[in-house]
Amino acid sequence: MGVSQAHGISSGYAALDLETTGLDARTDRIVEIGVVLLDEQGNPEREWDSLVNPLRPMGATEIHGVHGAEVAQAPSFSQLLPHVERLLHGRILVAHNARFDLGFLNEAFRRAGSPLRIPLSAAVCTMDLSRIYVPEGRHSLMAVARRAGIEIEEHHHAITDARMCGRLLAEYLRREARGERYATSAHSRDGREITAAAWDDARRHAAEIIWPTPLFEVEFPGVRRARREPTTPGFTPGSHAAPANGSGGAA
Repeated sequence: MGVSQAHGISSGYAALDLETTGLDARTDRIVEIGVVLLDEQGNPEREWDSLVNPLRPMGATEIHGVHGAEVAQAPSFSQLLPHVERLLHGRILVAHNARFDLGFLNEAFRRAGSPLRIPLSAAVCTMDLSRIYVPEGRHSLMAVARRAGIEIEEHHHAITDARMCGRLLAEYLRREARGERYATSAHSRDGREITAAAWDDARRHAAEIIWPTPLFEVEFPGVRRARREPTTPGFTPGSHAAPANGSGGAA
């Protein structure tokens, strides 16, 4: 597939969550990916998810609940690559423990032959920012969501975790607009400084990314596992890459 390359970002964010066979991006693989696209205010626009065939024995099944039989007929990441690149194109990536998800995502890009790399500086980590916008406590996605008053969905499903991550971002944006902080700065577990409104810095770094742009439209519906449907208004149950108003359409 030929590609052109372009700098710059569009408006909005892409909340991402990955389920994996283990914790090492070099040796483990992605088994499920969930993406929720949000506008600049954190309102959901579209969502998409799919199981991913890791092309190797499964691991961590007791955590994410994905079994080998489920992914056997799923596409590999290489097959999903054009659609994933198109979904994320120009968006500021948001993840809970962004270092983990970006490590796996960038390694998957490399193995699939994509030149795309998303640096940590171009992403928003909702786990890191919880140290500024949420009262002190555990920093897992579920724990932070509870303290922030975010609706809890079925955990360790990529799309439900991505939704909760997107809702956390929206809550942080609202709290920043109200001047509601529990700290002006903090430090991550690995010693990096965390500053309020980190999405502004991420936007500047994201603008420097060179995005491979497919020369033709690519739409892949994804292969989903059975799950409890969301109850939050603004999401269409059973849809793939569906706009928040429930109508169909391309990304």
